[in-house]
Amino acid sequence: MNAPTTQRQIPGRRHAIVLGASMAGLLAARVLSDHFESVTLVERDYFPEATASRRGVPQDRHLHVLLVKGEQILNQLFPKMGQDLQQLGIDRLDLPGDVYWFQGGGYKHRDPSGLSLLCMSRPYLEGYVRQQVLHIKNLVCRQGTEIRGLISSPDRTRITGVQIQERGAAHLTSLTADLVIDATGRQSKSPQWLEALGYPKPQTSIIPVNVSYTTRLYQQNARLLSDAKGICTLPVPPEGRRSGGLLPVEGNRWIVTLIGWLGDYAPTDESGFLDYAQSLPNPDIYNVIRSAQPLTDSVMHKFPANCRHHYERLSRFPQGYLVMGDALCSPNPIYGQGMTMSALAAQALDRCLQTQPNSSHNLAPSFFKAAARAIENPWRLSVSEDFRFPGVTGPKPFGTNLLNRYASQLHQTTLWDAQSTHAFFAVLTLTQAPRTLFHPQILWRVFKHWLSQLVYG
Repeated sequence: MNAPTTQRQIPGRRHAIVLGASMAGLLAARVLSDHFESVTLVERDYFPEATASRRGVPQDRHLHVLLVKGEQILNQLFPKMGQDLQQLGIDRLDLPGDVYWFQGGGYKHRDPSGLSLLCMSRPYLEGYVRQQVLHIKNLVCRQGTEIRGLISSPDRTRITGVQIQERGAAHLTSLTADLVIDATGRQSKSPQWLEALGYPKPQTSIIPVNVSYTTRLYQQNARLLSDAKGICTLPVPPEGRRSGGLLPVEGNRWIVTLIGWLGDYAPTDESGFLDYAQSLPNPDIYNVIRSAQPLTDSVMHKFPANCRHHYERLSRFPQGYLVMGDALCSPNPIYGQGMTMSALAAQALDRCLQTQPNSSHNLAPSFFKAAARAIENPWRLSVSEDFRFPGVTGPKPFGTNLLNRYASQLHQTTLWDAQSTHAFFAVLTLTQAPRTLFHPQILWRVFKHWLSQLVYG
């Protein structure tokens, strides 16, 4: 990934438009700035002056993590990111060395793995990325602007731009482009826009989970959590449905998010929030926050379903148009994969633009296939785990039941074995493929643990 430039003179690479300044949109705009003479970022919101939450990202007030793989890609896009964040005092957290990680009915073996996460809120990270993107010389951003529709060629085979309307304006404005990317999130209108142009809607995998997040910020207090930096408590399906996380973020604060599957919502009132925390599979989070100083009220966000649009399966698609981010695939955010999946799609976009250097019109077939490969593993990991909860329905990936039975034994093995624990977190952070959990050394450890349970009970 090269430094942004305004000197490109490639036919079909004059102007690109990105719809939506989400993380996916920001990363797409950053990549496009390497390949197009100019890039326009269109965003409905006005950006906050500080690293505050914004209306268009209601989920950003809840616990987020940038997985290791995502950070690696962002470091390629923004080479000074690590240095900048370190100078700003952003801490790191080792998985699992710095975390009480309770899963499968016990604590995972705590031994430093070298897999570390940046400890900051979603608005803080997005604010940093947005600042870097908005300083790109060949990029302009139109804030407070609604997208009203696509513009196509007369034969409807190519998207040639978009119609926009600035907030408060009475008229529409047309922007022409060689490439338009939809990064408007779960509420994307691409399926409807495509249908209006005579194209089929993509097949969609919907797996309802009816998950809710209730979050509150607290003042950090080393006396209340002296030998760890964070806590993660996960339920034991099929009976358990409640989960929680406590992680440090900027400003010497803890972010605490309580999560319930299938409508088991954590209340927002103080006593209800504490009672819910006490009801988790272990009391670690409750034992901290019952004495910690709250800094905010509790806020709730509901997530209805995993949703994936299979654009890679379409036989017809207009040239000059792509879809990224949650508009392409939106998995259950409890697993922390969303921002990293956007980074993987941005990486796929960059590679497609490099391998098709003479045009931007017919990127869709290669991009959607590359993006589908990039997000397949995190998607399968997410929905396979959700299918452990009775009541979750939808298209189940092949082998899910077998994978979940093995995962149950693996979780038991990670309670005592460092190697299997490190392998688990390498897959969880997307630095290794799930197949590495079936390496003979890991299989042997899981089998040995299963055999000891069989013999000794």
